[in-house]
Amino acid sequence: MKQILVIILLAIATHTAHAEDCAEGSTKCGDGVQCVSKGDWCDGGEPDCDDGSDEAESVCKDYTCPTGYKKCADGLQCIDEGWWCDGIEDGDLTVMTDQMKQNQCARITHVPLDTRNPDCDDGSDEIESVCKEYQCLPGYKKCANGAHCTAEDFFCDGSKDCVDGSDEGTCGR
Repeated sequence: MKQILVIILLAIATHTAHAEDCAEGSTKCGDGVQCVSKGDWCDGGEPDCDDGSDEAESVCKDYTCPTGYKKCADGLQCIDEGWWCDGIEDGDLTVMTDQMKQNQCARITHVPLDTRNPDCDDGSDEIESVCKEYQCLPGYKKCANGAHCTAEDFFCDGSKDCVDGSDEGTCGR
């Protein structure tokens, strides 16, 4: 009886150690072998786990988004909080201005788009009524339309970043 108990305890200890051998900020895929960054779980993109477990509906419904991410209304996807109510589709958008390219600057700028470009597959990150109630993250402020957040550094920088152009409307006045 003691031998069986010892074997069971060793099996539990081995399984626990195996489950925890991912780098900090990563989680084991369903195969129990591959590790994927927590930010890549339930992100609505292509699966990062070879077995697809990081995008499985059964996993994503119960998944808690990591710090800095917010769950979409359908409960299936986590997106970066900075993409919430920004009026643009960030997932595929990285544009550098010519001046920044010349200066080899690493700052990413956003080209203003309209609310038909959500980051959540269900569109919940750009619903106007939700966004009007949303409080922008630190370092961001509302555009005049009251529904979109834009980085404070993007106000009066010579490039219209708010969908309504309000970030450039009152400069120098």
